Amino acid sequence: MVRLRSFGLSSAQNGMWLAQKISPGMLNHPLLMWDVDGELDAAAMESAFRHVLGEAEVLRVNFVDDGDGPRQVPRDMEDWRPFFLDLSAAADPEQAAREALADVVGKPFDLERDLLLRLGVVKLAPTRSLVVISYHHLVSDGYGAGGLLSRRLAEVYTALAQGTEIPELPHPWDAESFAAEGAEYRGSQKFVEDTEFWRDYLADAPAPAQIPRIAMSDSTRAALAEPVSSADRWSRLADSIGMVSRTLTVPRAEFDMWAEKAKSMGVWMSALLTAAVAVYFRHRCDRSEFLLSLAVANRAGAAGRTPGLAVNVVPMRMRVPLGATFAEIADTVVDETYELFDHFACHYSDIQRASGTSLGERGSFGAAINVVEFVEQLHFAGTPARHLGGTIGSFDELSIGVHSDGSVDSDLFLRLDAPASLYSSAELRFIGEELIAHIRAVMASDSQLPVGALDVVSGADRDEVLATPNDTDVPVPGLTVPELFARQVRRAPDAVAVVSADSAVSYRELDERSSSLAEVLRRRGVGPETVVAVAMSRSVDLAVTLLGVLKAGGAYLPIDPTFPTERIGSVASDSSARVLLTDAATARTLSADLDVPVILFDDLWSDTAGGDRDGAREVPVPLHPDNLMTVMYGSGPVGATTGIAVTHRNMERFVMDRHWREGDHSAVLWHSPHTSEALALELWVPLLNGGRAVVAPPGELDIDALSESRATNLFSTVWLSAGQFSTMAAERPECVAGLSEVWTGGDRVSAAAISRVRKACPELTIVNGYGPTETTVLAAGDRLEPDEPVRPAGEVGRPMDNTALYVLGPGLAPVPVGVVGELYVAGTGVARGYLGRTRQTAERFVPCPFGPAGRLMYRTGDRVRWGTDGRLEYVGHADSQAEIREIRVEPAEVEEVLSEHPGLAQSVVVVRPDDSGKQRVVAYVVRVGAQGGGGAGVSEIPAAPSDEELRRFAAGQLPEFMVPSAFVALERLPVSPGGRVDRASLPAPEFDGGRREPRNETERVLAKAFADVLDLDRVGIDEDFFDLGGNSLRAIRLVSVIRAELNVEVSIRKLFAARTITGLSDMLEELVRSSRPTLRKRTRDGEVL
Repeated sequence: MVRLRSFGLSSAQNGMWLAQKISPGMLNHPLLMWDVDGELDAAAMESAFRHVLGEAEVLRVNFVDDGDGPRQVPRDMEDWRPFFLDLSAAADPEQAAREALADVVGKPFDLERDLLLRLGVVKLAPTRSLVVISYHHLVSDGYGAGGLLSRRLAEVYTALAQGTEIPELPHPWDAESFAAEGAEYRGSQKFVEDTEFWRDYLADAPAPAQIPRIAMSDSTRAALAEPVSSADRWSRLADSIGMVSRTLTVPRAEFDMWAEKAKSMGVWMSALLTAAVAVYFRHRCDRSEFLLSLAVANRAGAAGRTPGLAVNVVPMRMRVPLGATFAEIADTVVDETYELFDHFACHYSDIQRASGTSLGERGSFGAAINVVEFVEQLHFAGTPARHLGGTIGSFDELSIGVHSDGSVDSDLFLRLDAPASLYSSAELRFIGEELIAHIRAVMASDSQLPVGALDVVSGADRDEVLATPNDTDVPVPGLTVPELFARQVRRAPDAVAVVSADSAVSYRELDERSSSLAEVLRRRGVGPETVVAVAMSRSVDLAVTLLGVLKAGGAYLPIDPTFPTERIGSVASDSSARVLLTDAATARTLSADLDVPVILFDDLWSDTAGGDRDGAREVPVPLHPDNLMTVMYGSGPVGATTGIAVTHRNMERFVMDRHWREGDHSAVLWHSPHTSEALALELWVPLLNGGRAVVAPPGELDIDALSESRATNLFSTVWLSAGQFSTMAAERPECVAGLSEVWTGGDRVSAAAISRVRKACPELTIVNGYGPTETTVLAAGDRLEPDEPVRPAGEVGRPMDNTALYVLGPGLAPVPVGVVGELYVAGTGVARGYLGRTRQTAERFVPCPFGPAGRLMYRTGDRVRWGTDGRLEYVGHADSQAEIREIRVEPAEVEEVLSEHPGLAQSVVVVRPDDSGKQRVVAYVVRVGAQGGGGAGVSEIPAAPSDEELRRFAAGQLPEFMVPSAFVALERLPVSPGGRVDRASLPAPEFDGGRREPRNETERVLAKAFADVLDLDRVGIDEDFFDLGGNSLRAIRLVSVIRAELNVEVSIRKLFAARTITGLSDMLEELVRSSRPTLRKRTRDGEVL
């Protein structure tokens, strides 16, 4: 039996050890270099390495698990020697060095057996060498290796090279004293107080700061992936350890200006930079409050003079109101730092446990900021050496480091590191350049300027998001709807305007009948700005009525005739309707106490009998394009309950758009209720462009009704809401074959649905439109011609004519291509506002900072981004975005995955709290065939998928936290008057109140293992291990139990991803049988058994 000295781990080492156990394959290997500008004596350098390493017992340790927790065991150097590589003869010595050092840093360490450092020299030229220090993060950190160890190496080398006596270390670098200080702290009252502080500090903490991913084209990605400097090339060594890294350079002169700015504000440079980073996160994360992580040296006592691992990362709460000045944000950083300073010793992992933070796949406390101020220039026997960054280790979140190379004239380097699974190299460069632009804007501005006023997109990048996509100005005649209709009457008076199953009217007939009706309405007081409520069924008479109201100078308010009397009265009263125009059948259902006067269509028509009905003369009405044309009840955050005032100019912009001139509007099926904004597409677009509106039979259009309409009426174009289109695509996509065009939109239309229709109908043109009612039906559109490929999911196209689309950050500044922002719409299609709702109008219709003074833009509440091809990409509505385990979830991403399942016609995904208050992903699904419509010729309908099948399908393509917890099957999704899904009307889901029991023997074993490790009686198969109290230590225990009981190797990373027994069971087929050897057992005193 061999007796060895062993010691417990420090807080920092314990947290790092746990991280390594969670991800055994993680290569947490920092590597730094000193670029020596002169000749190095190889023999003296080797002696210096061996001498210093002999002093540094704290670095010569291995880590073993004795069954009661990890221990560190000092080891001898034995016959260790540093490496020496002479690459001076290589064609590109630096590139050859990078390739060689990639092998050095990418080679795993055996924590129990290997010396956990790799030291050596790479010769690049006769008078240039790199002194290389690589190590496992368990033994040291940036300050320990890049500060204390590096200075000692230079000091010892200098003495050896010059033949002088080697200075003694001021303090021993032994493992025992270093470990004793850590153990003393963890057993102290101070540790208890620190954990209590962090528990209170993080109570009700905001979400962590996380930069959303950046969308970019392949060409842009390739261009941004190119290195920008020598320092950037060296940072590519991070690729070897599974990380991505970019280093950007700020010239020294500019850095000096930043330092002067900090001095003038009376703050540290580190505080200034942290504040600037916080402002950037405010703009890109669109959060007024969030968590940032601060890297702190944490070197008090023995840690301050010993190169062992001591670094810590602590959370900092940041609140960045848009109205705050940068000086106030910088002062906040200083104040927060002072508050946290006395508690820096409590390690990150202990803070996680103290605060009850749920463990996840990303950093619990947001992106990390590390302002490195300890780097200084070294001299090896008088030869200067500059610091070069290689790798900084492995971690699970974005890290932003700021450092110099130590020389007196050094530039400033901004380094970004992240796991390769989070960001690409191109994305990190994009983020870094954006961050520098924000810092420059802050530095150049008055420190009293509100941070919300920062606008950093300039030059060609600004044109790309403001001018280029919005070059949509097209001349229009500036006419009212009656005047536009009159043009068509003059052009083709005998052409058919509206046709139904039992009647058809020409443009001349429709003109005459509507003019006669207008004259009667004017005699009854209808004129400009007068609202006339119209409650009639879809018919030729309805077309006559609507046009007659407009010719009289009034504005029509469409009301569903099937509404209850109370609802009809409420809508009419809310819009200040002068009269309610309806038919006899509807009038019989209305109560006598309706507040609005009721006029029957037949009575109005009989009133024209006294005049020349066949040759009714047009009485001019003083009508202006800016007069009210209609009141719509729309789909926006306010429009669902409030009338939207649409003018003639608004409608002219829409119906005169080139989409309709380029397309086939010769015969359009009119099937939507006239309360829907689709009326503009189905009636006004054909009538005002010389086409024909084909009236569909009564009732709602389903697949069978669409087929029947095609059999009895000739039409070339049909509008289908997103729901109708998706159902048709899933059940019978061939039913639109032979049509010229299908228009769809309103809600997000999945790429899978469009692909199914394109496959069944290759000659069909599909127009996918986007736009809230407040922008007059559509603000953007994407015309997919038969020979064009299907667009990526979420693309909604380019702006409509005379429309400007602005993707803006929280301060109303434009964001670059690929960055998500909120969509604002400007142009002549933007409605007047909410009728009679001044406050609500002011909230959503805001002054436009771009373009002519006085112009308004509509705030949609939709999150979008510009693609590199100039098309708009819809991400989701701001209200639908939610967080699961502090990670943002985009329901649209889940919907897109579910849309690919052949057994689903429609799906909508929301995030809702369960009975315990935890946020859950809920999918509302309409299975294929649920709405009926399975007539002759229907495509083969697959069997209805079960909830379990849908869960497995989603789990195969989504991270576990995005897989729906509940599936709610509906016959149809509730929709708004505009045909969009009415999420507020979705029924509450029924979460499994009780525990679901194991379904097979494997799940029974897993359930018992979960319960044993968590000290619980029972665990249901859907319950989250970490929500039930699981932490890193318990996760390690659980993995060991699963290995022992099932002989299956489950990495802790997989456990983090699966989290539930169901999740583990689903991925069981992917797991390999365990071949992992049993760890060697040692006693607490280090005795090997």
